[in-house]
Amino acid sequence: MPNAMNSMRGSDDLAVPALRAQNVSKRYRLGRRRDGVLDAVKDISVELYRGRVLAVVGESGSGKSTLAKLLAGRETPTAGTIELDGSAIRVRNQRNFRHYKRVVQMIFQDPFASLNPVHTIGYHLERPVKIHQGLAGEELKAQLELLMDQVRLTPANRYLSKYPHELSGGQRQRVSIARALAARPSVLLADEPVSMLDVSIRLEILALLDDLRTRLGLAVLYITHDIASARYLGDDIVVMYAGQVVERGTAEEVTQRPSHPYTQLLISSSPDPDTMNTTPLVQPEPGVERGVTNSIGDGCPFVVRCPFADDQCRSAYPPSAEVGAGHWVSCWHMGQACAQ
Repeated sequence: MPNAMNSMRGSDDLAVPALRAQNVSKRYRLGRRRDGVLDAVKDISVELYRGRVLAVVGESGSGKSTLAKLLAGRETPTAGTIELDGSAIRVRNQRNFRHYKRVVQMIFQDPFASLNPVHTIGYHLERPVKIHQGLAGEELKAQLELLMDQVRLTPANRYLSKYPHELSGGQRQRVSIARALAARPSVLLADEPVSMLDVSIRLEILALLDDLRTRLGLAVLYITHDIASARYLGDDIVVMYAGQVVERGTAEEVTQRPSHPYTQLLISSSPDPDTMNTTPLVQPEPGVERGVTNSIGDGCPFVVRCPFADDQCRSAYPPSAEVGAGHWVSCWHMGQACAQ
């Protein structure tokens, strides 16, 4: 599906993506057995554009966090390439990779674990500003105030002298976002940034990310297991299962016209009524195996949970087919799934 992501973009936006993964795979060896391998990510291509949010949705174990680590440079792809502004990134080129680590920043799931408890908030922000911007004195102070203002923690002097444990979960996540912004990145990789926060403040953090991508022109990858929040924040959605992409398209297309049985299951489990449409959604048959698996060989990994599975599904992975404008699905029975 080489042109799927281009189809998801508007025809008037032909800019080079800020970050692109081309046919990226990541295989881990399990123990010493020759056949003991896990394909955490398998032949995935994604593109991140400035000012837009790509939401990656899937259950735990679907490979979405591994994809984020590959894009962040925390893991090396087994196959495929990662490009920054059209240029391939090579981890062994230290100078090249140092620049990559500056412009591609990651926001982690647990804001408390990502902050050192023995240092103040001011220290957490000063260090990246000094390293990446080379500021000191009054310029440094002004930059810290700007960062705190960008994440809406004002007045700045109220928070800079505090320690992480003295802040709420939402405030700590805002600090984590400010620390990422301190490097002046062009890409933000947000790995389930609201999943460990109280429900009452999740929307505030999502609204902040939405505001930042607009004001600063950031390309954002938003990873989540919640397809409702993916629709709220994302311009485009990629649905992953067992390390592979099963459906992708604009947020509106994927959530209002889900064509893969797995996407339908995700939507049917969502508490947000706005993500539901009038089509009854597929449910697995009672007693079928649950949980993500990629041990099906060449077949579709969803076969153990899909009510439409047959011998074709078990023997070959379905090719990606376009079912709408920029809407792609990998399913042998997508027509049957949509008709139910």
